[in-house]
Amino acid sequence: KTKCVPAVALRRVDKVLFTLAPVIGAPGPAVDQFSARLVARAPAKQFAVTATNDPTATYTLKGFFSTSPEAGETIVYYVWDVVDAGGNRVHRFSGEERAKGSNEGWGDVTEGNMQAIADRTADEFAAWLSTRAG
Repeated sequence: KTKCVPAVALRRVDKVLFTLAPVIGAPGPAVDQFSARLVARAPAKQFAVTATNDPTATYTLKGFFSTSPEAGETIVYYVWDVVDAGGNRVHRFSGEERAKGSNEGWGDVTEGNMQAIADRTADEFAAWLSTRAG
């Protein structure tokens, strides 16, 4: 279950740019699937993902994934830190996604699982941004 307090109502915010720091703990294809979906969802959520070295970015999203096999499935855990331009962590959220399979860790995780994580990440980041809008 995701551990983020959702905003009561999302309100429109100015487009915010953030960079995605290199993600720790997941194989390249899984990170690519996650990143592609996050970039695709960003415009509808009033933010954009920009190049890692873009000096105009307001925030950096730093995070990691880990997996745990449990009773015929693999649980993917994720943690995201939102870091401001000064390097200060200003928000953290985390969650999990269950992948059906045979307890094979990343071998059980599908593109659909990574897209679901990206969707929740976009939703949670946008909800947090809405609390910061004036």
